[in-house]
Amino acid sequence: MAEVPALRRGVAILRHLSGSNRPVSAGALVRTLGLPRSTVYDLLGVLEELGMVYHADSGYVLGAGVQELSASYLRTNPLQRLAAPLVRALAEQTGATAQLAVLRGWETVYLLKEQAVESVAVITASGITMPGYLTATGRAIMAHLPKRDLLAILQAETTFVNRTGRGPRTYSQLSAELSLTRRRGWAEETGEVTPGVRTVAAPVFDVMERPIAALGVSVAMAEEEAPADGSGARASNAGGAGAAEATAPTGTAQIAAAVRRAAESLSAQLA
Repeated sequence: MAEVPALRRGVAILRHLSGSNRPVSAGALVRTLGLPRSTVYDLLGVLEELGMVYHADSGYVLGAGVQELSASYLRTNPLQRLAAPLVRALAEQTGATAQLAVLRGWETVYLLKEQAVESVAVITASGITMPGYLTATGRAIMAHLPKRDLLAILQAETTFVNRTGRGPRTYSQLSAELSLTRRRGWAEETGEVTPGVRTVAAPVFDVMERPIAALGVSVAMAEEEAPADGSGARASNAGGAGAAEATAPTGTAQIAAAVRRAAESLSAQLA
């Protein structure tokens, strides 16, 4: 593979900016990316000239040129193009944050995100990656993969990443979670990616009935739902499907129904 260092560094800057909700200073880019200060300033100058970044008062943000490329990609990518109005409608209907995500290897990659005005802040900006087994969207897809495919994408994971003290720690715990997901038709994570945030997701299938993506909705958990300890235990691990569904908040079922309808609609359009 040809090495083009300047291009790789420029893309690294754009990706870092895409994952931030606020302007990023050149100094922060130098520290985070480990690049020489002169290189960062040179690349930012070129990217700004091309409209790919914009220099705000407190740092740099993505420019209009990136949006133009994104719009062009959406026009040619049927999954994102067809999903965009559904993700937007989900956010408006639930008053929450809605996402479209896919699996790349063992990671969840977020492709689309729409937020209602009063929605909770979550780490799901376009291009952001997370361990698939921690996210509801990742689990929604994993639950419908053939076992051999699931084992193949997880074979390099000797230990499961843990962000908040919750979530599966072993393959057997993940397998129990995925089994529950298949039985009820939707996946859920409660505070495993962001403390105090619940996400519900449903799979999207292609014409061959393969799980290729998932739609998810993230909402704030009630204070009484937040875990008092740091254990990774889940109701599905301890008491099976009945226990998990019996303790689910009332609103979760309505959100899950809305997400499933949207996912089924997208699957039908892709068929």
